[in-house]
Amino acid sequence: MPTPFTHLAYAQRLLESADPPWVLSNPAAELPAFLLGTIAADAIVPAPDPRAATHFYTYTEPMRDHPWRIMLDRNPDLTQTSDPALTAFVTGYVFHLAMDEYWSRELLGPYFANGTWGSSRAERFYVLHLLLIAMDERDARTLSPHTADALRQCQPHGWLSFMDDATLCSWRDFIARQITGQSQTLLILGARIGRSPQELRRVLDSPEQMHALLYQHLTPSFLADFEQRMYDFACEQLAAFTRQASR
Repeated sequence: MPTPFTHLAYAQRLLESADPPWVLSNPAAELPAFLLGTIAADAIVPAPDPRAATHFYTYTEPMRDHPWRIMLDRNPDLTQTSDPALTAFVTGYVFHLAMDEYWSRELLGPYFANGTWGSSRAERFYVLHLLLIAMDERDARTLSPHTADALRQCQPHGWLSFMDDATLCSWRDFIARQITGQSQTLLILGARIGRSPQELRRVLDSPEQMHALLYQHLTPSFLADFEQRMYDFACEQLAAFTRQASR
């Protein structure tokens, strides 16, 4: 659920960790694939339910297992490889799915879909997008042209049965262009909720409106604690995946 910029910022945090659950054994070959893996799930694929196709869960049914485990159960070839780039890509994908799982279970569901604050679910859905954009803009500032360059270096070769190389490469280039150019987040998320980028900008730049709409209900300290727990959970799942893949 967090945006690609947020996923990349968390990937950067993981790589800079003093005690990471997974490390690059060959950074030149593995870093580009890992970074692409951390954003690949958000690429748009032609499917009746794109989220189910790329995230391995839906919003309308309970999760029966960790989505990354479902992905590997359906695609065992993803861990039966001697290609270090593919392994790094799958590792990034697992990290993404774990973050989104925690977000959906612990924030989206209880506080937005089933919350009791605000005037309606529609208002909470609007505020959710304000939160996503605020996080996105914060995290985009931590990314550098080196991140975009690394992304562009990744060349998938039939890695996924549920997403072709052309889709992956198009998504890779779309995100890389925004890192070094103009972000499309306001335009894309605004379209989802029927709000113009200009309207969203006015609200996001108003501390009073952001407090009234978001932060009086979900305080900055609550959100910071939630993000830490989300990161810790994703690291735990990544460690579990690494153990499983090394058997």
